[in-house]
Amino acid sequence: MEINIKKIRGLMTDFMLYAWVVISIVDFIFYLIFLYQDTLSYQPKTYFLVKVIVPFLINGALFCFASFINTSYGYSEDCKNWICAMGLTLIGTVIALFHSSYVVLWLSPCFGIVYSVVFQNKTIKRILYIITILTIAASAVTEYLLGSEISLKMLIESAVIAAVFSTLVFLVSNIIYDFFINAESMIEESGEKQKAYEDRLKQDVLTKVHSRYYIDNYLTKLFKDLSLHRPISLAMTDIDNFKHVNDTYGHENGDEVLKRIYDASQCLDPETCIVSRFGGEEFLFMFTDEDVTKHRLQIEEFRKAFEAQEYPFTDEHFTISAGLVTSYGSIPFDEVLAIADKALYASKKNGKNQTTIGRI
Repeated sequence: MEINIKKIRGLMTDFMLYAWVVISIVDFIFYLIFLYQDTLSYQPKTYFLVKVIVPFLINGALFCFASFINTSYGYSEDCKNWICAMGLTLIGTVIALFHSSYVVLWLSPCFGIVYSVVFQNKTIKRILYIITILTIAASAVTEYLLGSEISLKMLIESAVIAAVFSTLVFLVSNIIYDFFINAESMIEESGEKQKAYEDRLKQDVLTKVHSRYYIDNYLTKLFKDLSLHRPISLAMTDIDNFKHVNDTYGHENGDEVLKRIYDASQCLDPETCIVSRFGGEEFLFMFTDEDVTKHRLQIEEFRKAFEAQEYPFTDEHFTISAGLVTSYGSIPFDEVLAIADKALYASKKNGKNQTTIGRI
């Protein structure tokens, strides 16, 4: 499953920035409220330093460091993932420790676990989970040492509830992680099967050249695209007296003759000549290089190479007839194909084992 990891890291650093700014503003507002109500737990300067300035500096440093690493080019993707996930978790840790009287904030490090799911790295999540649990314990201890009005029993119960909730977040993140992995595997497997299926459709199973499907779905489009820019030649070929081959030597040996089309075509440049089985014993050749004077020489070379093939079941040599036509403009594929077919018919009519040039 395709996930934009870079974008996710960007969202993480944005979230860290928002958390830094919002928490700093809230800390300052609460400082003013407590100062006005004269309910500060320390001296005003001490409280302002401990509860406002220190978390502001730590969270700011975490954000700046994570943002710098994420936008730098000298670090690996895995390193950036680690830094962003860890930075978000540590900001949550700072929030939980410096606001220990608000039990719900003990869960702040969980955000790192949630975001780290998309990195598909269980090691990162396990470490962030451990940090979250330790943070919850440290927050409870801090609250107790500061002489909280909350009883020790309630602190323990709150810590246990927070730890259980964090564990649930961790377990759910594992389920989501497994879903991503399985979905990605299924998509890749489906893509591979689809590609294999298309490859099978593109290739004629018996002769190993391109199939009729390839002609209908790819070659026609290619012809249309190329014909606007360069001349293209089509050669329709047919194995001479193929019914005689099947009747005399059997269909299994007839298949062997068909297979030799591929062997004989190896004399042609695959970069400029596309060979497809059009149907039965008919094969279509498409030449895409601009030197059209070579096309007849190439189809003749192929014709002779096919005639030279030897077979274990007979000393007889088999031949092909061909009809060649060159298109110099954006003439539809079907029209050019029809002219090549007429030229092939002329070769058959005039004695076979030859190439006839069709005219557009």
